[in-house]
Amino acid sequence: MRIALVDNERDQLSKLSEMIAGALIAMGYSGCEAISFDSGEAFLSHWRKGDFDIVILDIFMERLSGLDVARRIRLADEEVSLVFCTTSNEFASESYEVNAQYYLHKPVEQSDIIAMFQRLNPDRLDRVRTIRLPDGHSVILRNILCTDYSNHVITFYMEKEDVYRLRISQSQLEELLLPYRYFFSPIKGMIVNFYGVEKMTENSFILHNNMVIPIARKKYKDAKEAYTRFRFEKLKREANS
Repeated sequence: MRIALVDNERDQLSKLSEMIAGALIAMGYSGCEAISFDSGEAFLSHWRKGDFDIVILDIFMERLSGLDVARRIRLADEEVSLVFCTTSNEFASESYEVNAQYYLHKPVEQSDIIAMFQRLNPDRLDRVRTIRLPDGHSVILRNILCTDYSNHVITFYMEKEDVYRLRISQSQLEELLLPYRYFFSPIKGMIVNFYGVEKMTENSFILHNNMVIPIARKKYKDAKEAYTRFRFEKLKREANS
């Protein structure tokens, strides 16, 4: 999950980033990324549709206000969750215009951040998270069961779709998928999605569709640690939901 923080007060950005990290850990989420921007202009100059799952905007900023930025976002992206961070309810009616999902009132406490995430439901956001492949094709990350590289072509085995093939290097694909901690490369040329794993044996992952993904001997320890961490964090989230 990727979160954008937009506020022209840098101390507020730093404090908010720390509270978000703490709240996510307390809720059993890890591998999430929060990126800070000190103005609406700085954010918009880097932003593209699909870059973030949540955008938290201070309303009162110089030049472009949080509402101005939200309006520009909504012209291109109807799915991203928008949250306003403010000292006032003055703009509550305008927030309906851009379908804001939550309000954070300054000074923000970590309990407020936890309440926000409970409302937004990070699991729901994660289930619909997409990436755009180099050929322009969009895929839902959680629908990828595993990938296999052969003869300069990646084959994507999907949960709810037919297989998809793309001419791309393994290193390029790893740069796209491995930042998400539920993906792991257990053997050269293959990536597995832990959400698709039914069980782990001493030398392989068995997927829900009965595919067997081998684990290289030298990667077994890392594979076991990564899969155990994934299962623990998943159980913790389910217990807190």
